[in-house]
Amino acid sequence: MAAPPIFDACSLFGPWPQREDLPLQNLLDAMGQSNIARSVALATTGIFYDSHQGNAATFEAARAHPSQLLPAATLDPRSYPDCLTEAENCAAQGVRFARFFPFSQGWPLKLAPFRELLHKCDTLGMTVAVEVARAGDATELSDAVAFTNAPLLLAGVASENLGEALAILRSSPKFHLETTQLSAPGALETIVSQVPDGAQRLIFASYSPLRYLSAALGPVLASGLTPDQKTAILGGNLKRLIAK
Repeated sequence: MAAPPIFDACSLFGPWPQREDLPLQNLLDAMGQSNIARSVALATTGIFYDSHQGNAATFEAARAHPSQLLPAATLDPRSYPDCLTEAENCAAQGVRFARFFPFSQGWPLKLAPFRELLHKCDTLGMTVAVEVARAGDATELSDAVAFTNAPLLLAGVASENLGEALAILRSSPKFHLETTQLSAPGALETIVSQVPDGAQRLIFASYSPLRYLSAALGPVLASGLTPDQKTAILGGNLKRLIAK
């Protein structure tokens, strides 16, 4: 199957520790080469250095390339209470998507300011993605967001933690799963067969140009899913979530 125009839930630009920077132009070039119609993008400055500066860089890039990039806010509960104001300011600029990086930033999901910040994002109508890279993280996150039915993406889930992710997806329709690291044969088919509306709960996210787009696209395109299911995963589902 040739890839349809793709809406990517996560792309990156800016500094990355212990490797070369990720230039914005590299991201734009990769999008053009791989039929990525639009990407939800963020500046990595917001992950590793300062969320406010990172968000400012993200907004600048999105303004310069409005047809290609949609800004995602990077929020950090360690900057409490300023993070609450940052969320409000991002929402006031039209941002509908926020990302949290507890594993990369080294803070626990049980952090009290994180819970309050999730409440704030829910009030502001933001779709939220949370990095849950370790075994048990997705379960802990599920407990932390019991108060809301707002859409929430599980990010950073690898194939070895698929069982835990399946249980979380089956617990509530608000949970969605990024496909980024689900490269094991049959992983996507298992989700679709085991989760109600499973094909509608999978979201394509490449993390390009940090990761090769081909590595992210390959498992979706080579899967045994139907063309309609692949089209939904490669952009239709994300458009629906952000439109809510």
